[in-house]
Amino acid sequence: MLELRTITDDEFVPWCRAEARAHGNRLDGDPEVLRPHFDLDRSIAVFDQGNIVGGAHSHRLEMSIPGASSVIAGVANIAVQPTHRRQGVMTSMMRHQINDIHERGEPMAALFATESIIYGRFGYGIGSLHEQWKIERQHNGYARPFESPGRVFFVDPLDITKELPEVFRRSTVDRPGVFQRAMHRWERDSRAPEHNQGGRGGLFYAAYQDDGSVDGYVTYRISGTTLTVNELMAATSEANTSLWRFCFDTDLVSSTEAVKRPVDDPLPWLLADPRRLQRSTRDGLWLRLIDVAGALKLRRYTHHDRLVLAVRDDMCPWNEGRFELEGSPEGAVCRASNLSPDLVIGVSNLASAYMGAVGFSTLSQAGLVDECTPGALLRADRMFAVQHKPWTPHNF
Repeated sequence: MLELRTITDDEFVPWCRAEARAHGNRLDGDPEVLRPHFDLDRSIAVFDQGNIVGGAHSHRLEMSIPGASSVIAGVANIAVQPTHRRQGVMTSMMRHQINDIHERGEPMAALFATESIIYGRFGYGIGSLHEQWKIERQHNGYARPFESPGRVFFVDPLDITKELPEVFRRSTVDRPGVFQRAMHRWERDSRAPEHNQGGRGGLFYAAYQDDGSVDGYVTYRISGTTLTVNELMAATSEANTSLWRFCFDTDLVSSTEAVKRPVDDPLPWLLADPRRLQRSTRDGLWLRLIDVAGALKLRRYTHHDRLVLAVRDDMCPWNEGRFELEGSPEGAVCRASNLSPDLVIGVSNLASAYMGAVGFSTLSQAGLVDECTPGALLRADRMFAVQHKPWTPHNF
């Protein structure tokens, strides 16, 4: 008989060891470093004869949504031991966790999927996308002459906590899907052991300054003759253009790669030959609307309108039904309704449209939204439109 419950203080290390083993790893490092940021009350463990065979956890976090921000449950550490796969352990944990998050009054949950096929059946939808890039040096020229008005300088890893967090905030202020990196994460990164190791392949930090203000930064590595941009944040167009030029023009580099770039990044439009930029897209954040009405009230809407949405949700009976949404740039109200629906949509696809990752018309063309009122798809597209596409540049 399997037992599902939270873990005790004494079970924290065995829980960490089981989580690592489920992903094919041995526990690396001291788990006590994680304990101060781990809420035992939000943990889940499945026991079989006293042994941990499954686990999950969530963090209470704040995430940007279109026009606002919201408290969400950041789901992590989902793991089932190889000895207990295909026995319903994952399903029991996910159901338990969704109910627990609902009882806590948190309107949404988010996660990063190791296997993207898994989470749709639990009501999660793609909340953000990102691109990976590669371009050869001979093709990285700009379409127009550019002379940087500022300067680029290296930042000592021990100093990244001073100004880079504010640059990150300014660079993502209007972008849905962003978690502001906690200060303890910045501090941990600044003290990473690799900064004291010699040899090639180390992580470098460089920042852009103009008129005394630090307006951007880039973190990168060089492997062989390839420079890989791990993160580039820019609060101004000058900082963005200057930092990419800095990366492209670094000596002894024949190609530049970048990971987790926003799908509406301006760089392709800066290039003289954007076809040469090799681009691939993949899912980033996955979002679950735990409380549909509550979540719809929280975000802002580009155009003032009213829609009645019929939502399908097999796991959360409180979400199954019709909701009358009236939203505008100033705010929104949402209530249960008996009115005829304008649109019928599943909760996972509504999550994607909620963030602005996809439009209702596109979902309809894929057979995922039914239009009951003529013109409702276009109205929903206008209402849920976002200025910046959702982007999640780092995990929580």
